[in-house]
Amino acid sequence: MKQTFISGFILCFFLAVLSFNTSAQEYKYDLNKYYTPDIVRNKLDLNFNTNGNFENSISNYNLPASKIDSTSNSQLYGNIYSSFQTITNTRKRLTDLRLSGRLYGSLSSNTDNRDSIHINNNSASERVEIYTNYSNRLYNSHNQFLQFGGSVNLYNGASNNNREYNSIQIKTSSSPLLISTSLTIAVGIGRIESVEDARQAIYLLDVLSKKGVLTRHLTDDEIFRLAQQISSVKNKRFLDSRLHLMDEIATVDSFFVNNNLLNKSDAVYFTNLYDIWQNGANFARNSGQEFTVLFRPTFDSNNNKNQYNYFNPDSTSWNRSINNSIGGNFAFMYRYEKISNLNWQHSIQADFWAISGFGNTLYSNSNNDLFTPSKSFGSTLNLNGRYSIGYYPNTRTNVVAGISQSFQKAFSKDYVSDIFESTDWNRSFYSITELSCSANYYFSPQLRLSGTASVRKLYSEFLSNNNNNLYTNFNASLIYSFF
Repeated sequence: MKQTFISGFILCFFLAVLSFNTSAQEYKYDLNKYYTPDIVRNKLDLNFNTNGNFENSISNYNLPASKIDSTSNSQLYGNIYSSFQTITNTRKRLTDLRLSGRLYGSLSSNTDNRDSIHINNNSASERVEIYTNYSNRLYNSHNQFLQFGGSVNLYNGASNNNREYNSIQIKTSSSPLLISTSLTIAVGIGRIESVEDARQAIYLLDVLSKKGVLTRHLTDDEIFRLAQQISSVKNKRFLDSRLHLMDEIATVDSFFVNNNLLNKSDAVYFTNLYDIWQNGANFARNSGQEFTVLFRPTFDSNNNKNQYNYFNPDSTSWNRSINNSIGGNFAFMYRYEKISNLNWQHSIQADFWAISGFGNTLYSNSNNDLFTPSKSFGSTLNLNGRYSIGYYPNTRTNVVAGISQSFQKAFSKDYVSDIFESTDWNRSFYSITELSCSANYYFSPQLRLSGTASVRKLYSEFLSNNNNNLYTNFNASLIYSFF
């Protein structure tokens, strides 16, 4: 079963690649040479996602005695995710501000009737997540940079569970609140350039050349200037999207007119110009490499309260925990992006993280209203690597396949009153190998269908236990972007 899934996963990827009908490119411009002018870009996404499952089972036994067992399970999940991003990209500065939020809810029901066991379980949960992240890089003329920034994340949720076990009823509730903050200071060398505007210029020149609209073949310098004009005109802001589109089309058209590149300006020319403008830069394309050394101090606070209500007989209990931790992350990171033959993208990422932190936990319950303190220290070493290859056959479709490997070694110890409880450290080791594939199709510039599938192998060691697990996962989403 496992081999069949993996083989089918790989086969589906290559069949998807071979199924696209692509013609030879007339323009062979090297996108790796392109860089953007000074720009400001904004993006707002709204994602609706839902999934669920329903199961019902009835078993009828004739021997040794007639009886009927039945079980039923149902789960329904849904979330609304929204994100806003603004990027300022100049030769001397790269600023990235991201704001996102998620509203998540779930419902589940389970019944089990077997012999003398009668279980009925219903639960509901909801949570709100808010994330903010800011990053600012300052570059010199040699692409050496200094980076600073920070993030603030908020998680607030609530869950309720009603469980009936024979004649015993139990109601539980939980209300966690998590706040996480961090600062980032980094230095590095290199730069990753966004080159999708240059790819859009090539899409446009290809289709106009095939339609016989152009008077001649453009030089590499002219292609570069056209791509720069495309990047610049996208920088303008309009309250009226129609006026924005009209200005963009007019600006690109003026480039062809001013350089005497058109032998006709008919409906064929303008309809193709409009189509490529709307869909030619749907996918982010990157080029370049960078090496970064990063330091990130962190502070986390987690406040959680659980309450339990029992019936027949009646009783109530609760517990509460407050956990505050402070730590720091130190990392070496390398990233490489290479575009090959316009339609192919090679990506490599490698990083090493050293993470340490001190935690302080206060715990109380219905039997002891006074907080009982405990402390802990933990340290983790992470080594991660990933290679992916992306295929972009046309303006609306892409397929990306990748393989990644992660190793993690962790050490931890608990102590009270600044004295370690024992001389033994808790040690753990994890190894995660993953094969993944994703695909996107744009119905329009705002609406796209996205799907992912992955196979993950997890090996873990903790104390005297060793585990090998294989996981599979798939997801499909319909995403609408307002701008």
